[in-house]
Amino acid sequence: QPELAGIIAFLTKYTHGNGHPADADKTDFAHFARSLRLPWQHNALGNLRELADEVGEYWADACLSEAEKGHGHSVLRRLFDVALGTGVDKGHPKLVRAGRILNYRLADKVVEDAEERQQKDAKLEASIGVAKVGHASDLADGIEKDIFAAVEEGVPQADHRLARATAICKALRQKDGERKRLEG
Repeated sequence: QPELAGIIAFLTKYTHGNGHPADADKTDFAHFARSLRLPWQHNALGNLRELADEVGEYWADACLSEAEKGHGHSVLRRLFDVALGTGVDKGHPKLVRAGRILNYRLADKVVEDAEERQQKDAKLEASIGVAKVGHASDLADGIEKDIFAAVEEGVPQADHRLARATAICKALRQKDGERKRLEG
C-alpha cells in the first residue's frame, strides 16, 4: 500500500468540521480543545489535498494503463483499491473504464476456470471409467462460488460468460446425477 492510501481519512480526521476553529463555541472549553483541528483553508491541509489529487490521478492512470496492457483481474483489483484508497472517486472516468476492463477480465477468468473444471472431470472419467459420485458436484460448487463472487465484484449477472459458466455448472451437476443413477 502506498503511504497516501489513507489520505482522505487523514484529512477528514484533522480538519475542523464546522467552519473555522476561531469561530467555534468555546463555552465548554474542554470539549473545544478536544475537537480542535486545523481549518480547511490551512496551507498544510491544502498542500496535502493537492498532493492527494496528484497521487490519486497517478493511481487512476496506472490502473487504466495496466488494464489496457492486459493484466489479470488480481493485479487490476489491487491497483483499483489503491486508487480508491488515495481518494479517487469511484465515478472517476479512468476508474470507470478500468472497472469495466476489470469486470471483463474477471468474467473471462470465471468461465476459463469453469471450463478447466469440466475438463478435469472429463479427464478423470476417461482415466478411471466412471468418476466417483460427488466429484462433479464439488467442481460445480466451486464454479457457483466464482460466479457469485464475480457478481458481487460488479460483473453483470446477465454477462454471457457467466451464463456459459452457469451452463457448465449445470452440466457437471447433471453428470453427477447420471453417475448416481448408474451407481444406484
